[in-house]
Amino acid sequence: MQNDFYTNVAIKPLYAKYYANSIDVLCKKQNQECYNDFIQKSLKKRKKKFHITNRYWKKAQQHLLEKQKYFTSSQFITLVDLSKQVLLLALWDNDLKTSYPIGFDFISSGNMKREIETKSKEYHFFKTPTGLLDIQSGWRSDGKIADDNVTMPYGQKDSYVFYFGIQKSIRYNSFDINGTKIKDVSKWKLISDTLALAMHAHKSSVPLGRANSHGCIRISNELNAFLDNNLVFFQPFFNNKKEWTHPYNKAPKEPKNHPLAGKYLFVLNRI
Repeated sequence: MQNDFYTNVAIKPLYAKYYANSIDVLCKKQNQECYNDFIQKSLKKRKKKFHITNRYWKKAQQHLLEKQKYFTSSQFITLVDLSKQVLLLALWDNDLKTSYPIGFDFISSGNMKREIETKSKEYHFFKTPTGLLDIQSGWRSDGKIADDNVTMPYGQKDSYVFYFGIQKSIRYNSFDINGTKIKDVSKWKLISDTLALAMHAHKSSVPLGRANSHGCIRISNELNAFLDNNLVFFQPFFNNKKEWTHPYNKAPKEPKNHPLAGKYLFVLNRI
């Protein structure tokens, strides 16, 4: 499964990116060796930016052990490290009470500093909530493209939006009691508030790997499809007969790993 994750989440989008953009210009002969060279260089950059070391994984395992009372069966568990802007997919072994890494990918979480962009009656920018969260529901993206003809706010059509309910968080209060924007940022105050937290695919000109959202967790289309088809969060939506029971949404296209279906998203400020 690690190879499947690496191929479909790490490598596949690189080929899509390069074939769609400038690689044919740079690889004038359009030979496979040239393409592969670009891919390998990109993978090296990815590894340089982040990779799962033994020391790092031991820390992640310790966080999971502290929550083991919630894990009543062997299952997939997803961790998010906000400090690194990465998502880690893990397999929890309930018999041995240990966990194994499957793979990682970059994400984009809430960026409160972008509150400066917020206008009256627009959505605020929150810190992404932390804690062990279980999926509540979700829906499939309509695949609409924004006015810039680039951004797909919820990813490609039928990408699943994983919804984790209303969560407590913090944000800046950047408006006065009259609803006027406070221009002096030093006068903003941090306040407690709630947001509807989701994790969803997102495609735009801003790369994943940096905080940039309103508070939700943005992921790639490829990671979204992997989580979707491997039922990483769909334990509540399948019955013992492996039948999809969600009343409003379509089932995954290629469902597999039913016995390991999970439901938890574990968000940490730092692993």
